[in-house]
Amino acid sequence: MSETANIKGFTKGVLNSYSQIFFSDNKIFAVILILVSFFDIYAGLSGLMAILVSNGLAFGLGYNRISTIKGAYGFNSLLVGLGTGLWYQPGMELFIIVFIISILTFFITITLEGVLGKYGLPFLSIPFLFGIWIVALSGYDFGSIGISERGLYTTNNLYLIGGKSLVDLYEWWNNLNFIPSLKIYFLSLGAIFFQYNVLSGILIAIGLLIYSRIAFTLSILGFFTAYLFYLVIGADITSLSYNYIGFNFILTSIALGGFFVVPSRYSYLWIVLLLPIVVLMTLSLSRVFGTFGLSIYSLPFNIIVLLFLYSLKLRLKRHNRLSEVFVQQYSPEKNLYFFKNASERFLEQQYFPVSLPFWGNWTVTQGHEGEYTHKGEWKHAWDFVIEDDTKKQFTGEGNNLKDYYCYGKKILAPAAGYIMEISDGVDDNDIGDINVNRNWGNSIVIKHSEHLYSQLSHLKPGSIKVAKGEYVKKGQVLAVCGNSGRSPYPHLHFQMQATPFVGSETLDYPISNYMLKKGDSFIMESFKKPKEGDVVSNIETNELLKKAIHFIPGQTLKLTCYLGDQKEDITWEVKTDIYNNSYIHCEESDSFAYFYNDGTIHYFKNFVGNRKSHLFKFYLALYKVQTGYYKDLEISDKLPVNQSFGGATLFLQDFIAPFHFFLKSKYKIKYEHLDNELSPSKAILKSVVENFIFGNKSKSMEFEIVMDRKGISTIKFIDGKNKAGGRCERRN
Repeated sequence: MSETANIKGFTKGVLNSYSQIFFSDNKIFAVILILVSFFDIYAGLSGLMAILVSNGLAFGLGYNRISTIKGAYGFNSLLVGLGTGLWYQPGMELFIIVFIISILTFFITITLEGVLGKYGLPFLSIPFLFGIWIVALSGYDFGSIGISERGLYTTNNLYLIGGKSLVDLYEWWNNLNFIPSLKIYFLSLGAIFFQYNVLSGILIAIGLLIYSRIAFTLSILGFFTAYLFYLVIGADITSLSYNYIGFNFILTSIALGGFFVVPSRYSYLWIVLLLPIVVLMTLSLSRVFGTFGLSIYSLPFNIIVLLFLYSLKLRLKRHNRLSEVFVQQYSPEKNLYFFKNASERFLEQQYFPVSLPFWGNWTVTQGHEGEYTHKGEWKHAWDFVIEDDTKKQFTGEGNNLKDYYCYGKKILAPAAGYIMEISDGVDDNDIGDINVNRNWGNSIVIKHSEHLYSQLSHLKPGSIKVAKGEYVKKGQVLAVCGNSGRSPYPHLHFQMQATPFVGSETLDYPISNYMLKKGDSFIMESFKKPKEGDVVSNIETNELLKKAIHFIPGQTLKLTCYLGDQKEDITWEVKTDIYNNSYIHCEESDSFAYFYNDGTIHYFKNFVGNRKSHLFKFYLALYKVQTGYYKDLEISDKLPVNQSFGGATLFLQDFIAPFHFFLKSKYKIKYEHLDNELSPSKAILKSVVENFIFGNKSKSMEFEIVMDRKGISTIKFIDGKNKAGGRCERRN
């Protein structure tokens, strides 16, 4: 990695160490927090020194680079440095202590990351607590370091930073007649950075609002819920203003209301229920720790957050009303928008993907809870046959097995797995007859994952081409369709089950991706259950489309893009991260488009970076594409609203997003043209992204994607409102 990249990463790590205290990676917020930390110059220097020590150790010793850049290893040391720098007189001795305690705090952080990480839990600010308590207790024996009195001369420090104007601003804010509770709220915010004045709290509140409207709202909800509970139980409300412990309520609210838990009306409700517990924990721990001359600092926040998160992990079933954040976006809004979009797009993709076990178009003659045999414990199953245009299953009179279109047709593995059970040697029935003694006839059971098996029955005797224990790939030929068992006419019986035996109780399980025929056209269905009468087929891959959207790690995409009079040559690279997520990276705009492709479906999962970049247009144009070409096929999807909207509109949506969405963004792609079905050399697809406010269309972006045998040749994009646009062409 280049020296420039290392310097850039280290700088990001320093900035994020400040904002990470509020679970953020927002640079503007970080700058505001740096300013607040330097209201006391020596405290600010001590905090910065602590970050440099911890992040230097993290980079130098080879710890997780991503965590280091996010500030995860620096923010606890920052807090210890701020507290230590504020307490003691400046001098060489102070910075020696800060240096040593920063090293200790760093290794406590690493250790707790390993211990709590095994349970999927964050270490929060526990390392800070250990570090600051060690400094406080050992400080009684510091003979050469004096206790600081700089808190008495705050205005002098401010004058050194910003001159008389900053001093005047500080005094003006502090002299305002705030509502007492609001003043304590600001003091509590400032106290997080060891700044016990209103101005610090106001600046942090502004930064919090810039970073996240949800976090800002939660900070108010959490603090004032606790404040009201103090009044209800008659506790000494003045302790909030002179102990500065109100930040426990603010941090707990942000952590559980929108950072570790997806923001929703239910997370807000739980904040109201949990904050009184935090109050009780705060009051009781203050008495215990007071006997040792120690402050509890953020201990109540750490205890309640860890207890609640661990309790959520012990649930037997995921609950969408109160869901943990599994892909951390470092913003409550992004967590919510990503979760909502993923739930709508991929909720059912929690299922192991299972395809139809045949080629071509087959008709469902009996679906789940069928009319004849799919009853009781075996109600979740399908019977498939092949029909002609007149809905007949056979040619001629249909008196012979070979008259039936499906008889002898190849049956495929619906997914990869191991052959667990085979039943063979059952003769085919004459038409109209059934074998009630060998009900399932010749059958195969495949294990796909733990507690997930498929069964294919009524196969032709002697046609099974696999052996018990053999591993099979998805789409591998297993046997051919027959008429054995309880089968009056040739058909395929297909079911999913939880146990490896022929005839096991069925599971209510969907088919991952398939085509549903409607007249002369097709509809793509994802994770649905075919119904009786449906004509269905697997997606028939078109090699031209498949190649065009098959992005391989290490591949580079070179394009020349035109926008008005501007021309730009750009290069993108396809990569994978440490979690094996594939993405396209644009170094010029520092943007990332994450995608998934299973061979039949390509879809983009997320975009991170500059929304004015050409990569973002590419992301929108090919948001979801399947590799089979079906004339006039339309595929629809939804985008996260924060990727389609901005400014005041999104700002307002952020505030009420946990309760209601008035913004929507929809995607649609249409298969427009293929020059030759047998040997295609050119295909044209058209897509559109449309934005809606309160159901009314506000904006759209149209795209035309041209593909040839070398891949994607051109993408044209047009603003649907003013028809201005541009294009990107492949650069050979």
